[in-house]
Amino acid sequence: MISPEEFNNLPPHLQAELALTEGHYLHHRIRGWCKIDLYWLYDFYVELWFFYDLKSIGLVRALTTYNALDPYAETIKLKLSINKEKD
Repeated sequence: MISPEEFNNLPPHLQAELALTEGHYLHHRIRGWCKIDLYWLYDFYVELWFFYDLKSIGLVRALTTYNALDPYAETIKLKLSINKEKD
Protein backbone atom coordinates (compact mmCIF):
# COMPACT_ATOMS: atom_id res chain seq x y z
CA MET A 1 0.00 0.00 0.00
CA ILE A 2 1.21 3.52 -0.76
CA SER A 3 0.26 7.02 0.34
CA PRO A 4 -1.49 9.56 -1.91
CA GLU A 5 1.72 11.56 -2.08
CA GLU A 6 3.73 8.52 -3.21
CA PHE A 7 1.01 7.72 -5.75
CA ASN A 8 1.17 11.25 -7.19
CA ASN A 9 4.95 10.84 -7.66
CA LEU A 10 4.61 7.68 -9.77
CA PRO A 11 4.76 7.88 -13.57
CA PRO A 12 1.26 8.43 -15.05
CA HIS A 13 1.09 5.01 -16.74
CA LEU A 14 1.72 3.29 -13.38
CA GLN A 15 -0.83 5.51 -11.65
CA ALA A 16 -3.47 4.58 -14.22
CA GLU A 17 -2.61 0.88 -14.02
CA LEU A 18 -2.89 0.88 -10.22
CA ALA A 19 -6.21 2.74 -10.25
CA LEU A 20 -7.71 0.47 -12.90
CA THR A 21 -6.48 -2.85 -11.46
CA GLU A 22 -6.49 -2.23 -7.69
CA GLY A 23 -9.03 0.58 -7.37
CA HIS A 24 -12.79 0.44 -6.98
CA TYR A 25 -14.81 2.53 -9.42
CA LEU A 26 -17.23 4.86 -7.61
CA HIS A 27 -18.60 7.51 -9.94
CA HIS A 28 -17.89 9.78 -12.89
CA ARG A 29 -18.45 13.36 -13.95
CA ILE A 30 -18.08 15.30 -17.19
CA ARG A 31 -15.99 18.44 -17.47
CA GLY A 32 -15.47 20.03 -20.86
CA TRP A 33 -13.91 17.46 -23.15
CA CYS A 34 -13.14 15.01 -20.33
CA LYS A 35 -14.92 12.20 -18.54
CA ILE A 36 -13.50 11.97 -15.03
CA ASP A 37 -13.77 8.65 -13.19
CA LEU A 38 -13.50 8.52 -9.42
CA TYR A 39 -11.89 5.47 -7.79
CA TRP A 40 -11.21 4.40 -4.21
CA LEU A 41 -7.65 3.05 -4.03
CA TYR A 42 -6.29 1.69 -0.75
CA ASP A 43 -7.35 4.52 1.59
CA PHE A 44 -7.64 7.50 -0.75
CA TYR A 45 -9.53 8.68 -3.83
CA VAL A 46 -8.08 8.85 -7.35
CA GLU A 47 -9.35 10.64 -10.45
CA LEU A 48 -8.71 9.39 -13.98
CA TRP A 49 -9.32 12.09 -16.61
CA PHE A 50 -10.24 10.52 -19.95
CA PHE A 51 -10.18 12.58 -23.13
CA TYR A 52 -13.28 12.77 -25.31
CA ASP A 53 -12.32 9.59 -27.21
CA LEU A 54 -12.56 7.71 -23.86
CA LYS A 55 -9.40 5.79 -24.77
CA SER A 56 -6.71 8.29 -23.80
CA ILE A 57 -5.99 9.27 -20.22
CA GLY A 58 -4.89 12.87 -19.85
CA LEU A 59 -4.47 13.08 -16.09
CA VAL A 60 -4.33 10.82 -13.04
CA ARG A 61 -4.20 12.22 -9.54
CA ALA A 62 -4.81 11.23 -5.96
CA LEU A 63 -7.14 13.59 -4.17
CA THR A 64 -5.50 14.82 -1.00
CA THR A 65 -8.24 17.08 0.43
CA TYR A 66 -11.93 16.57 1.08
CA ASN A 67 -12.65 19.75 -0.91
CA ALA A 68 -11.47 17.90 -4.03
CA LEU A 69 -14.58 15.70 -3.69
CA ASP A 70 -16.96 18.68 -3.88
CA PRO A 71 -17.69 18.25 -7.62
CA TYR A 72 -19.13 14.80 -6.83
CA ALA A 73 -21.25 15.83 -3.83
CA GLU A 74 -24.37 16.71 -5.82
CA THR A 75 -24.54 13.57 -7.97
CA ILE A 76 -22.98 10.66 -6.09
CA LYS A 77 -25.11 8.34 -3.99
CA LEU A 78 -23.35 6.24 -1.40
CA LYS A 79 -24.82 3.48 0.71
CA LEU A 80 -23.69 4.03 4.25
CA SER A 81 -23.96 1.47 7.00
CA ILE A 82 -24.39 2.95 10.45
CA ASN A 83 -23.80 0.77 13.47
CA LYS A 84 -25.90 1.87 16.40
CA GLU A 85 -24.45 1.07 19.78
CA LYS A 86 -26.68 0.41 22.73
CA ASP A 87 -26.38 2.78 25.68
